[in-house]
Amino acid sequence: MKANRLAQAKRQRTTVLDPGFNAAPPRTMHIDLNSCFATIEQQSNRRQRGRPVAVVAYDHPNGIVLAASYEAKALGIGLGTTKREAQSICPGIYIVEPDPPKYREAHRRFRSVLEGFTSAVDAKSIDEFTVNMEGSLSIAAGKTMEEIGYEMKQEVYRQVGEAVRCNVGIGPNRFLAKLAAGLHKPDGLDRVDAHNVEQVFAGLRLVDLPGINRRFNARLRLAGIGSPLDFLAAPRELLRGQVFHGIVGHYWWLRLRGWEIDDEPTKRSTIGHQYAIPRHERDPEHIAAILAKLSEKTGRRLRSKGLIARGIHVSVRQANYNYWGQGMRVDVPMYATADIFRHSRRLFEQSPDGEITLLSIGVHDFSPAHPEQLSFFDGERSLSRHHAIADAMDTINNRYGEFVVRPAGMFGAETSAKDAIAFGKLEDIGPTTFLEPHRTFYDEAP
Repeated sequence: MKANRLAQAKRQRTTVLDPGFNAAPPRTMHIDLNSCFATIEQQSNRRQRGRPVAVVAYDHPNGIVLAASYEAKALGIGLGTTKREAQSICPGIYIVEPDPPKYREAHRRFRSVLEGFTSAVDAKSIDEFTVNMEGSLSIAAGKTMEEIGYEMKQEVYRQVGEAVRCNVGIGPNRFLAKLAAGLHKPDGLDRVDAHNVEQVFAGLRLVDLPGINRRFNARLRLAGIGSPLDFLAAPRELLRGQVFHGIVGHYWWLRLRGWEIDDEPTKRSTIGHQYAIPRHERDPEHIAAILAKLSEKTGRRLRSKGLIARGIHVSVRQANYNYWGQGMRVDVPMYATADIFRHSRRLFEQSPDGEITLLSIGVHDFSPAHPEQLSFFDGERSLSRHHAIADAMDTINNRYGEFVVRPAGMFGAETSAKDAIAFGKLEDIGPTTFLEPHRTFYDEAP
């Protein structure tokens, strides 16, 4: 029945320019840096340009590759490859640990370039932006989107670095613009709109579409939808009623047809951090120090968003690959690092004995931190003094550097859970008043 309905829809569709497709001139751009971390390392070290480069999570044989240059990718080295494997594949590969201040500086320069063209710039991650050119001076001056895209590329080259390249995708909505940006990496510039969407879709697999993972791919195939063209042809009722079982199917029907439904900010459900421990750990004091540092990093992010949390979860992975996790709700909301650490340690003490290779904590169930409420569990006292101390510590660390002031429980974890930037998490970037030492990532090694 599903296959018959899909076949009927294909026969009825004579052109993609049907009333359901957004035929307006595309004004959305998706722009991303190529192999961001590795490329920035090449920019900062001229000797590594054109050579295989990998950024690893930590300097240990089992440390995994977070980013690989295109030269390394051509050899089969990519995300998830261990340092040991990378060196086995390419003994001369240049391997370096992450340098977050450098990447934040590149992000700021990248954003500054785009804001020179329009104020409608939305950072999706440290290396990805969407830009709405509707009403911009460039459009008013009669420039095409392609002309604007090439100008952006030139400015990235000039202001971010001569070793840095970016992909530019143009489309009527964010989904098709992101798809276009990935068509000809590295350094591509492509458009997907009402006039060529069928031609583009004909050369792709379902999993090539942004947002279609293996689970969605399986769902679509069960419904007789085996390609992006089938997906485009599928009736809205089929997607909503039998494939995605709800409003998500309607959203996909609109998304495929160029209508914008992805410009609303995503509501964050959890804030947290995790740390992959390079060497199997069972010393309770060292684990407690790592837990304290993860609590501080989580607390910093929570406070930067002006939130309090009433839920917390702790999980571990043991050396035998067994996983354990436990969560709870708290009566007095968490805001300061000490609150998070106290509850996370209480949960961790319930974990089974054994060597640990991964430790993570997360807080949830958020509400605004202000106005404050009195707590009967805090001796009828306002939490303002507790909050003020945490805010003061954040201000000092923002001004003078990470962990200049830190909880006593963190001592012993200086080299653990280092400063890092998680892909897709802009709270790791800013806004911030952290005055890093004046430096440039250009040509640090002549």
